[in-house]
Parts: sequence; structure tokens; C-alpha cells
Amino acid sequence: MKNTTMKAATLADMVGLLNQLECKLATLDALDRDFTQDGSFDLTDQVSTMTRSLSRLTDAVVRANRVNGVDAEYDHLFGGTA
Repeated sequence: MKNTTMKAATLADMVGLLNQLECKLATLDALDRDFTQDGSFDLTDQVSTMTRSLSRLTDAVVRANRVNGVDAEYDHLFGGTA
């Protein structure tokens, strides 16, 4: 397997993990905003920090997908664009 193919596969895995993390973060945010329970809004700062950090990491992975023909390898492997 070529290095660029392994990069494409690894980045595709990372995109999947980031999507899962985004879903978990949305769940955590919703739970934290539930004002009917004790401890609501106690994670506001942490959730905000995680949201910003996840956005920056996602942006970096998207940029990495554009470097050195990795998009072309992804298209070859998975039949679509990253």
C-alpha cells in the first residue's frame, strides 16, 4: 500500500472519529443545558472550549486531506471526495 493511500485511509478514519466526537459533544451540551436537573450549566465553559478545539482540529484534518494528493487517493479508495 502506498504512503498516500495509508494517509487517505487514516484521515478518513479521523473524519469518522471527529463526527462521533461532535455527536457526543452535542449530547453533552444538551445534557448540560437541561435546567430541570441539578448541575445544569456547570460545564458551559468546558463545552465551549471543546467546541472551539474540535472545530480547529476538524479544520486541520480537512486541510490535511487537501495536501499531497490525499484527496485523489481518497477518491480512488472510497469513490468520493473527503
